[in-house]
Amino acid sequence: MSETDFPHLPLVKRTSGSYQAPEKQFPPTPDREKENRANSGSHCNALSRSIEQIKAIWANDEEVRSETAPALPAGKPILIQLDPENRDLDELRRSLGFEVICQEEDGFVIVASHDIHFTELQEAIEKLSRLKPGDRLERGGGVAARIYDASVSGGDQRLKQILSPTLYERWGEIADNETLWINAGISCNGGYEPRLTEMRKSETEEKYQARHRSERMKAYDRWDEVRTERIGQIERFVEAYDGYIDPSTKEPDTDVPDEFTARIRLPGVGLRDFVFNYPYLFDVEEAEVADLPVSPSSTSTGSTSPVVISPPPSDAIPICVVDSGIQENHRLLKAAVDSSESRCFFGNSPADVADYVTPSGHGTRIAGVVLFGDNIPSTGTHQAEFWIQNARVLNKQNELPDDRAIYDMLSEIVDHFRYGHRGTRIYNQSICSPSVCRLRHMSAWASKIDALSDRHDVLFIQSVGNIHPDATGRMRLGIKQHLAAGRDYPSYLLMDSCRVANPGQSLQALTVGSISRDVYRSSTWNSFADAPQRPSAFSRTGRGIFGVVKPDVVEFGGDFVRNPSNDISNNPIAKSVYPDLVRCNLHTAGPSTDRDQVGTSFAAPKVTRLAAQLQAIFPTKSTLLYRALIALSARWPDWAFFGSRPEQIDAVRHLGYGVPDHDRATQNTDFRVTMITPELQKIKTKQVDVYQINIPDRLRKPGNAGEVLIEVCLSYSAASRRTRRDRRGYLAVWLDWRTNYAGESADEFVARLVKEASGSVSTDRERFNWVVGEHAGAGKLTASNRTAGTLQKDWCKMPADQLPASFCIAVVGHQGHSVSPLDEAKYHLTVAVESLGQEIELYNDMVAEVDLLANKIEASKVEIDELET
Repeated sequence: MSETDFPHLPLVKRTSGSYQAPEKQFPPTPDREKENRANSGSHCNALSRSIEQIKAIWANDEEVRSETAPALPAGKPILIQLDPENRDLDELRRSLGFEVICQEEDGFVIVASHDIHFTELQEAIEKLSRLKPGDRLERGGGVAARIYDASVSGGDQRLKQILSPTLYERWGEIADNETLWINAGISCNGGYEPRLTEMRKSETEEKYQARHRSERMKAYDRWDEVRTERIGQIERFVEAYDGYIDPSTKEPDTDVPDEFTARIRLPGVGLRDFVFNYPYLFDVEEAEVADLPVSPSSTSTGSTSPVVISPPPSDAIPICVVDSGIQENHRLLKAAVDSSESRCFFGNSPADVADYVTPSGHGTRIAGVVLFGDNIPSTGTHQAEFWIQNARVLNKQNELPDDRAIYDMLSEIVDHFRYGHRGTRIYNQSICSPSVCRLRHMSAWASKIDALSDRHDVLFIQSVGNIHPDATGRMRLGIKQHLAAGRDYPSYLLMDSCRVANPGQSLQALTVGSISRDVYRSSTWNSFADAPQRPSAFSRTGRGIFGVVKPDVVEFGGDFVRNPSNDISNNPIAKSVYPDLVRCNLHTAGPSTDRDQVGTSFAAPKVTRLAAQLQAIFPTKSTLLYRALIALSARWPDWAFFGSRPEQIDAVRHLGYGVPDHDRATQNTDFRVTMITPELQKIKTKQVDVYQINIPDRLRKPGNAGEVLIEVCLSYSAASRRTRRDRRGYLAVWLDWRTNYAGESADEFVARLVKEASGSVSTDRERFNWVVGEHAGAGKLTASNRTAGTLQKDWCKMPADQLPASFCIAVVGHQGHSVSPLDEAKYHLTVAVESLGQEIELYNDMVAEVDLLANKIEASKVEIDELET
């Protein structure tokens, strides 16, 4: 058969409906809240003392604060502690008049109080204080029992919550006159949320939704007013300290309407005043710098060949390279560069798009990998496969510019290329911060990627970041420092200082790490990896924020070599472990290509190529499908796939879901079938979609012991909110998937999960042997769980004769930060069934089962419609 004889098959949706949650609908009252009610007198006295202390500190601050210090808003920041599982943060606004600024760890919530006398909180405390044993609590007093503690904002606890780890570590060392660039996250919800009410009896669904859309627009208008007001406050404050604020901060941002990030330059004295006293601040980090790849080589020994590259077809897929610029007249790249769209996104020279990274470029190399992968042609004439678009974001010092934030540039980049003449949807970003990602709030850079991906249906392929041979810093050690401390390869890769770099923690970005390909051995020098497809010595590892699996996938980006003294080579002695790259020769003469650098930068564009190839096959589909198929095709190398449990626990942090495969992503065989949701699906909170896959009898016949692999991958997106600190609060709607039990029929599965369904519920509880598991500890990988991210893959193996007659998957929508009936998540679901030993031909049988099931479900729907009519 030809490749086209094995297209992906459609997943058959069995039914949709309201999600029937397990019996435990409402969480029990927390023990501490019960204690507060039982000991209401002592709890109320403690809360009252805290309030008096806060008021006294505020009064003292007003006296001590310099008369020349700039004016501040009337609101004051407070740290409130609630039960960590309390999701109803809006109660603080409704009942107490607080403006919720952000949710933090361990139940802490930063709020702003515009009432310095705490009138409403005092009333709630008084109501709770009057509670006697056996009495019913007065309406409004319960919120006082749910508040465990309250403290002034300037304390160490709040600093830990809002400062980045690096900034917190050096907070006490910052001199008054030391100048710092920061990114300051500012809430601008103004204490205003859309009014959400139940559907009225006389109201149609259409009118109900229209009413909520109107309420949402009112909220957006109000948030925009508050944003404008708070930008003015910050401008005046910064000006008073002779600082600077990035002008792009003033531009409206429809992607994140209820918060914004201001890029600010302040002296140390002004920074302390701002952090301690500005009430709407929820996140402060030092401004990003770019971390470029590692360069173990210092000389060039590559080649220049007579190959000719011709332009791609006019309708070829475009790929935007967000990087240091590109040498656009390079003989290997020129024909494929869409130079009419090239742009520099900072400064005053938008046409200055050259690659200034010395000695031999960075963006130029990325463009070469995007075009050619591992196989740069050396002779003849070759047609380029894609259009390359050049988005320059690094300055002539090869750094992110101080006065222009990368997250603001990304908005302009997507606007320029996504809505340009080629409609670009795939973006390669092989630059990142040298700092590790934070585990509290999503960074402004990563959050922007999430918002742009959801709103504009674009896919960012992001490098995971590099560990340099020799580096210093509290949060970032080099390889030599790890080796000197007795942490050898690969154990040092799992240290916190080697965690995925910002913005690789983005939930929507497809984050790519690096693995080795070849092993180098000599009498003096040896590669770190002792076998192919091991983690590269420099590749950062997961888990990411919220415990998400990161990197998502890995590709070949090279390896380091070392001698017995743990010196890391600076000479090109081990060419086989370096990737072949296109060199920029704007600055130094040399060959067109060379094997002279390594880095995760060069692993990411190989995955970008696959994403573009998938877009060429599915041009009208969402990028969520491309992401799902890449992850579905990924597989661990044999050492991990067939490894021990400890090896697999480490492997998911090193490799994510593994190495993607072009053939598995794009086609099928007699022995493998891939099924996909044919269209982009949308689902709201408390809804469930159930899909059914019937397994052919011939595959399940007794004695058919060939091993079958089942892989499932869900890729989804939803609106995000950076002021929330976990996945359930960060996303408006979050999704997970679950399957039927081993002995549970399709009818029983539907009856268990769908409220509107009737029928018996199975008592079988034997689960499939999933590797990752739907929650920590459910699979083989202990601390990992597949539901934490928006890319959720899992897999299990079993003998063919143990397969169920029907394999069912339910995608369930859960409430995140939004309670609006308008909010929904978008998703693609993909499933693959494969005979691992290629003993069982299954493709044609699966085609027949899909057709048979689809016709049966369609006939059933027609019958129901006729009965209802």
